Amino acid sequence: MCEKIEVLLKDKIGLDISSVGTASVKNAIKRCLVNSGCDDLGQYYKTLLSSEAEFKRLVEMVVIPETWFFRDDIPFDIFSSHIKSGWLIPRENSRMLKVLSVPCSTGEEPYTIAMALDKLAFPADRVQIDAIDISQASIDKAMTGVYRDNSFRSDDLTFQSTYFNKVEGGYRLKEKVRSRVNFRHGNLLKDDFSLMKGCYDVVFCRNLLIYFDSKDQEIAVHKLYDLLAPDGVLFVGHAEANNNVNSLFESLRLRGAFAFVKKDGDENRSIGNYDKRFHEFSKKHGAILPVNSQHASTDQVSKSSNRNKPFSAYMGSGTSTSTSSSYEAKKHEEALVSKAQELADEGTLEEAEILCLDLIARFSNADAYYLLGLVYEASNRQDMAESMFRKTIYLVPDHARALVHLALHVERNGDSNEAQSLRRRALRASQ
Repeated sequence: MCEKIEVLLKDKIGLDISSVGTASVKNAIKRCLVNSGCDDLGQYYKTLLSSEAEFKRLVEMVVIPETWFFRDDIPFDIFSSHIKSGWLIPRENSRMLKVLSVPCSTGEEPYTIAMALDKLAFPADRVQIDAIDISQASIDKAMTGVYRDNSFRSDDLTFQSTYFNKVEGGYRLKEKVRSRVNFRHGNLLKDDFSLMKGCYDVVFCRNLLIYFDSKDQEIAVHKLYDLLAPDGVLFVGHAEANNNVNSLFESLRLRGAFAFVKKDGDENRSIGNYDKRFHEFSKKHGAILPVNSQHASTDQVSKSSNRNKPFSAYMGSGTSTSTSSSYEAKKHEEALVSKAQELADEGTLEEAEILCLDLIARFSNADAYYLLGLVYEASNRQDMAESMFRKTIYLVPDHARALVHLALHVERNGDSNEAQSLRRRALRASQ
């Protein structure tokens, strides 16, 4: 019966089960079953078919959002540069700037866009920021505008005192920012966006495609193409600059931005014009030249900056939690990761898998995702292994070992260009 529910998730939201792991989905189903009031999986399946609310609860249990304000700051630097050079130039009858964030999760990304525009003194009456997510619970949270410490993980937190007020339970975003964002429930794969063709000047669609199989990725990328204006810019996630995206879009080749523009068949167009627009970033964030080495060692140690810390680093944080208890929680998490590593090294793969899944559910730990990928590799579940390595670099973009393993997987699948790009990233991460 779990298999039927997995098919339902695939049909209704396009979820590629391997992207989150069959065991994770089954655990979510079991937890939801307990709270549903149903006696067994058969009755629960029928409830999912008849109750949209129950189905949404399952979706929210399976797809856990991982986001924070100004996550991966380079895309927002590029976005600000784009606005300064192309939209703040005085002109008559200036048209409305339209920006889309999909999925918007609990609101951190679209609100970051709004704050970036406010920093530029962009007129509020000239911008429309739409934010869409499949989770109604995430949208409801976003609209309250109250956030806890886990939403503030960037290196520079000066924006917190500017745009938030301290309240009981966290920090409330000021009304002038909240009022700039329009939230609504939606499904990029299933909803009809034909009336919005060419509507958006900038689209942020980061870390959605990783949940889809190749066929649904292709459908989603075509919809993003249709939504984007001819001279618009698309931002995707670290693990999503793949063949489906490259088939319709052309990379701006700005390191760390994962920014794309539409291909239109005119070789004399586009990238040269965009190079001028983003000139101030081209030297710092320009594309890396190919390296001679085609392979990186699997022994390379990954590094991570503060802004890429996983949610686990903030579990239990807040004004009521002492530094010592946070330290003990972190030590406990590290001990569990070490235990999972030990089990995997001993060849006790099933126990290692169970422990990794528990770590992921409790801490969203990047090393647990990486270890789980190794377990799936060892047990010949290659698609699931690739998914876990993508999840690892979603949480820690410069996780060198995961990048190396992912490169091997995508090369095995025939994508030599992405494999070469991943190896370059792994080499940079190890230096």
